[in-house]
Amino acid sequence: MVASLSLAALAVILPFVNAATSTQAYTWKNVKIGGGGGFVPGIVFNPTEKGLAYARTDIGGLYKLNSDDTWTALTDFADNAHWNYWGVDALATDPVDTKRVYIATGMYTNSWDPNNGQIMRSSDYGKTWSSTVLPFKVGGNMPGRGLGERLAVDPNKNSVLFFGARSGNGLWKSTDYGVTWSKVSTFTSTGTYIADPSDTNGYNSDRTGIAWITFDASSSSSGTATSRIFVGVANTGTDSVFVSKDAGATWSAVAGQNTTFMPHRGVISPSEKVLYVTYNNNAGPYDGTTGAVAKYYIANSTWVDITPVSGSDLYFGFGGLAVDIKKPGTIMVAAVNSWYPDGQIFRSTNGGATWSKLWEWSSWPSMNRYYKYDTSLAPWLSVVDPTDTKQIGWMMESLEIDPFDSDHWLYGTGATIYGGRDLTKWDTVHNITLKSLADGIEETAVQGLEDSYTRI
Repeated sequence: MVASLSLAALAVILPFVNAATSTQAYTWKNVKIGGGGGFVPGIVFNPTEKGLAYARTDIGGLYKLNSDDTWTALTDFADNAHWNYWGVDALATDPVDTKRVYIATGMYTNSWDPNNGQIMRSSDYGKTWSSTVLPFKVGGNMPGRGLGERLAVDPNKNSVLFFGARSGNGLWKSTDYGVTWSKVSTFTSTGTYIADPSDTNGYNSDRTGIAWITFDASSSSSGTATSRIFVGVANTGTDSVFVSKDAGATWSAVAGQNTTFMPHRGVISPSEKVLYVTYNNNAGPYDGTTGAVAKYYIANSTWVDITPVSGSDLYFGFGGLAVDIKKPGTIMVAAVNSWYPDGQIFRSTNGGATWSKLWEWSSWPSMNRYYKYDTSLAPWLSVVDPTDTKQIGWMMESLEIDPFDSDHWLYGTGATIYGGRDLTKWDTVHNITLKSLADGIEETAVQGLEDSYTRI
């Protein structure tokens, strides 16, 4: 998804040049808009290298975080002939050899994209890439693109990767750092959810497939393939979370799970030995009208419902899910989607027993906003529609807390990346600074250009 902006509206003025007489050479660069301009469905921090993080977009490729909170594009080498590289449906950063990063690319699984997808791999932080073409398509701009992550590196044996495919193509495994892949024949739940079976163009009528893969690193030691692996599948009305206890050789449904909704995200809190899961009745990123949040105690195989709200207050599902590695029991979840009056983010410091919100109603239609809204890097975010109450955002499928800094957090929206560096103030003064932090990510669609003299 991409925001549509006129460069004229951003006051970008191109110098007048007389084409008939000028011999000046031109240097072309991205116009710096500071705020992204499109959907950012996935953000991933590396758990072992401080400051290393990546963001994937649905049509704008992959980006790497810099120390000054800007982002560097890693896939701008893709030309028009390789346009489906721009759709990144999954992302994984290696926790052992942190220079390695992997992405699953491909734009659509229907006829709009004639190409199969590929797993792209880099061993130098994304400076250079190699790729392996898959025997099926990948849908970086398809429904459910905010689920994740579908691609994961084994934290104990990093030559092993798993990838969850769309379209009923199942679970795939590599044992050679992503060079070759084979289907895991023993994993038989390939995802039954379809957004709209009546859609004749195939965009909404394809199966969303496998949603995410999470390794329990504590179940094995370094050098040995991780034995316990959880996989979330885009199913509703039946089992959707599965576990292997033998490194992926065999699989079974996790007993006692929520069978009403589909799992959007699954994250393990290592010190708690808990798997947290956000659920939604739809695949997103636009829809979602109800859902749940649950925690699974791995040691005693027990589920607990920790949904932050209920009744008439639950008019959305849940997507984004963050676990604070440095503060056990501190978790955050995002609504997908609360369209009015704004998105919503919930935070708990006691494992979901109680929650606090980023905003609340005071006396309708007035809101108590527990944050300062800073769009100085991208002022257009707050002036596109001054009457709109939305600030926090929408389509919030990716929500992350820096594993090395509990104050640093990021989350993707349909327009930008927001976040900040004072997150723990939420728990004391209950007021934080919410900033646009997508500088360097450029995902807008140019609808018109204008110079000082002539309309182009």
